[in-house]
Order: sequence, then C-alpha cells, then structure tokens
Amino acid sequence: AVVSTQSTGTLREMLLIIASLSTLLLQSNTAWADREFYIDWENDRFVKDGETFQYASAGMHYFRIPHQYWNHRVMAAKSAGLNAIQTYVAWNGHEPSPGVYNFEGDYDLEGFIQIVQANEMPLILRVGPYICAEWNFGGIPPNNKVGECIYITDK
Repeated sequence: AVVSTQSTGTLREMLLIIASLSTLLLQSNTAWADREFYIDWENDRFVKDGETFQYASAGMHYFRIPHQYWNHRVMAAKSAGLNAIQTYVAWNGHEPSPGVYNFEGDYDLEGFIQIVQANEMPLILRVGPYICAEWNFGGIPPNNKVGECIYITDK
C-alpha cells in the first residue's frame, strides 16, 4: 500500500514502518511461531531449531525483479542448494517523495517476505539506510535530510 504521512518523511519513520511490518509478519505466521534462531557466542555458531546452521544465501534485490517472478527466483535459489535469501530495503524506492511511502508492486516488501517464508527459507533483511547497490545516494531518498550531508566530487 502507498502510505502518506503529514510529515516530511524521515529515515526514522521509514525504519519504524519496516520494523512494524516485519514484526507483524512474524507474529501472524503461526508456522514460524515454534521456530528458534540465535547466535551461540561461546561456540561461534548460529543455531536454528536446535541445530548448528551455516547459511549460504542468495542476494536478491526484490525491487529489481518484477514481482511476478519473485517466487520463481526464490524457488530457483533453493533448488540450487542455497538455504537463505538476503535483500536490501531500497528506501529511495519506498519513499518516492517526502512523507509518501510505496509498498506496492515491485516494492511490495511484505509480499516478498511472505514468498520467502512460504519457501521455508530464512530472510536476512538489510534495512540500511545506506545500501550502495549502485544507486544515487546509496539508496537514501535524495529528498531526505541525510541527503543534504552527502557531497559528490570528482576530486
């Protein structure tokens, strides 16, 4: 959905929206309610559902893949032996103008998360705000106050 606020839009607002969305998705998915994942610092390992877990993830920029192909790409990654998906959150695509947030079509982050969950793969969600990814301002919306601190030079 496209969400509009009365404010000028800040990175903090965007992070709160994404955190709320992620929390709601995890709480609403009862299949994942009995799952566990934690870092065993003493033994230098990840533990998933009581077992040592080493991930081999596929990096997928959901916003660069037409949403109609997301499920196919996740299934292909799983078929290739990968066991996790990682993605950035492109804030510049989710906040096209100050205070207006876009989570539809190729920016349907909730839909992408649900597809990864349906394929029973963990998702490493890299919320940024800076993602580089060969985008101007590294994915930070240029109309954001942070953008005022970024300078580009040829020297």
